[in-house]
Amino acid sequence: MSSVFDHVGPWRFDQLDGLPDDGRRYEVVDGGLLVTPPPGHLHQAVGALLLRQLQQQCSEDWQVFYEFALPLGHDGRVPDLAVVAGDAPVRGAGPYPVGPEHFGLVVEVVSPSSRKTDRFAKPGEYAEAGIPLFWRVETGPELLLVAHRLLGSTYEVVQRVSTEGLVPAPWGEVTVDLRPLAS
Repeated sequence: MSSVFDHVGPWRFDQLDGLPDDGRRYEVVDGGLLVTPPPGHLHQAVGALLLRQLQQQCSEDWQVFYEFALPLGHDGRVPDLAVVAGDAPVRGAGPYPVGPEHFGLVVEVVSPSSRKTDRFAKPGEYAEAGIPLFWRVETGPELLLVAHRLLGSTYEVVQRVSTEGLVPAPWGEVTVDLRPLAS
C-alpha cells in the first residue's frame, strides 16, 4: 500500500487509487495533494439527508452518489454529493472513469475547515468543468441551501432554501426539506 510520504513530484488524481481508505478525503489541486479530515456530525447529517431526498426523487436517467470522485484533468475533487448520468461508465477503465461531462449536479456542505474551498475554489472549478448545477449548503449559523445554475462560465444563484423548497435538479426540480436538521 502506498503512503503519501513515499510520493515524489506532482500528484495526479489517478494516483490516489492506491492510498488507504482511512476516512480522510484526498483531492489533487494543481498537482498538490489536499488531505482533509473526516467530516463532522452535522456535515454528515446534512449529506445523508440530502442523499436520501435526492435518491427518492431521482429520475431513472440519473444516479446519486456520496463522495463520488470527479477527475478534472490531472487534478480532481470529491464533492460531498454528485448526481451523475445513469449511463455513465462508473465501472469503466481506470480508477475514476466518469468525467465532468457526466455530472449534472454537485453538492458541497460547508464545514469550518472547508469554508473558502467550498465557497470559492470548488465552484470555480466545477463551473470551468461545465457542470450545470451546483448546490452549496451553509451549516452555520443556520442551515441554508444555495442552489446555483451555470450561466456561461460562472454560477448564478437561482434559489435559497432554509426550511423547505423546490430547487433545480438535472431532471427538473426536487423538493428539499432541511427542517429535520433545523435547531
